[in-house]
Amino acid sequence: MMIKSYNLLNTPVKHSLRTFLLLISVIFFIEVVPVTQSIYPECEAEETIQQDETIELVEEILANRKCPCQCGKYLPGSPSLPACFGCSAGKAEISYVLESLESGKETDEILLNLDSPIIIDIFADYTNPEISRIWNLARTVSSELHQRRVVLRPPGLTREAQRAIKIAEYARFKGKFSIIQEALINHNGPWDWRTLIDLVAKYDQIPQQINEYINSITIERQIAKDQQHAGERGIESYPTITINNTIVLATDTAIRQTIEGILLQHSI
Repeated sequence: MMIKSYNLLNTPVKHSLRTFLLLISVIFFIEVVPVTQSIYPECEAEETIQQDETIELVEEILANRKCPCQCGKYLPGSPSLPACFGCSAGKAEISYVLESLESGKETDEILLNLDSPIIIDIFADYTNPEISRIWNLARTVSSELHQRRVVLRPPGLTREAQRAIKIAEYARFKGKFSIIQEALINHNGPWDWRTLIDLVAKYDQIPQQINEYINSITIERQIAKDQQHAGERGIESYPTITINNTIVLATDTAIRQTIEGILLQHSI
């Protein structure tokens, strides 16, 4: 059942946003909110109600919202066409909403962060030796300026880098994306499957069928989209930071001044 749902999540988007969210939420809540059904036979019905309520709330939050990659298309799976085919930025938006609701954040706070006029993209693979420094710099400065939309856009330039992306995508639908992403960013290698699976095991229980789950994940379109956006923005080397599609130097001053300048424009 779980493997079937996971395969659907990685096929070309043919579903409405509700169907897309349902597939994610089923896996998300099974993993995040485990229930002993033999002790609580009514839990299956309660879990279904919880999933329905969450889907409705996520639908409301994401209604008619365009992909933050600024491609001009709507979020993956959106009934509003054309829909984005699921670059890292679009997937991050959906994961942010699901994880925020699970952590107890109020809808108003989530909407405030999503409505920010600033999107910070970091184009770099998990295997890049500079990724930890650049990521932590961007996160620190953006947090000080009350900005939360910082997205990693890995181009998947090597086989090892693609393994890390697959592990991150596996974690996304387990409801563990943020914590595993952070672990991958701070991981210095090696990048073989056994090491990466052991890394996930530090934060989540590994199912016996993990190889089937991983093999069911397709990342080609995601990588192609992220590489396309990097090319459109004139990126020639990695890591590179862009703020609202514009390349910004990876320094505290440059990031801070760019963010403050955009906020000033939107406050006038």
